[in-house]
Amino acid sequence: MSFCHFHYYCVICMVFCCVQKIMKKTINFFPGRMKVSFRKGPSGHLRQDPSDDAMRIKNNPALQDRSPARQHDLVKVDALTVVVQRGGDVSDQQELMGAYVLQFGKYKGKSFRWLLENDVGYIIYLINKVDEEERDGRFNPQGHSKDSLLSFLDYARSFQEIEDLHRYLLSRQPAAPVTSEADNHVGFGARTKDTWRQIWESRADGYAAFILGMKCVPNSRMYNLQQYLLKQQRAESRPPPAEASTTSGASTPTSTTGELTKIRKLVLYVHV
Repeated sequence: MSFCHFHYYCVICMVFCCVQKIMKKTINFFPGRMKVSFRKGPSGHLRQDPSDDAMRIKNNPALQDRSPARQHDLVKVDALTVVVQRGGDVSDQQELMGAYVLQFGKYKGKSFRWLLENDVGYIIYLINKVDEEERDGRFNPQGHSKDSLLSFLDYARSFQEIEDLHRYLLSRQPAAPVTSEADNHVGFGARTKDTWRQIWESRADGYAAFILGMKCVPNSRMYNLQQYLLKQQRAESRPPPAEASTTSGASTPTSTTGELTKIRKLVLYVHV
């Protein structure tokens, strides 16, 4: 091999090594990307108590934003501007929504991401409150504040950590006391929130007949409802007790006693 060939071979090897290093190197296209940093306890579970920053705002009304709520579209434009300026990824929905500014509550003016990082307990409270109002038909989604609230809840519930905590807390809540068998809730299907009494009283719609016709697993929720409906059905088809038979039955012992007395007197008379 001539010197020129050897030199050419060395150059090729150096270029190849450089290309390998470049390919292995991770290129960060979004140096300003920001992720949520949850506050966690020693065991790794989310802390629900407010941070020091959050406590300062809660305890000092002068620090709370009282300005009118802004439109959702304007909030989104501002968030896009913030993420682009810091070099973030606007295609990442979580990162983009994390830059949205709250338009409701005591933390109004803070970013969505800030609330996740500073007061998880308040987030759980908001989730439960909206769920309860929706169940009762009291939730009014009108207004810029409500737009912001719903957007924030969508953002918060997109994190598995929040969903896991919410489910865990719900599982620890004691079941509401049931005053009678009829007050049990169905617990399945389209009428899961109805009581057994409601199913029976609305039996004209055919749902009770549908349950009665099902083959149920013993001790399942459907089975227990079915047993209640059967009990109600039997009670409805049972004829009411006749008053005449009761009166007749009650007078039987008296008349029988009278007949026995007459027989005894007759026997004594014969022997005399």
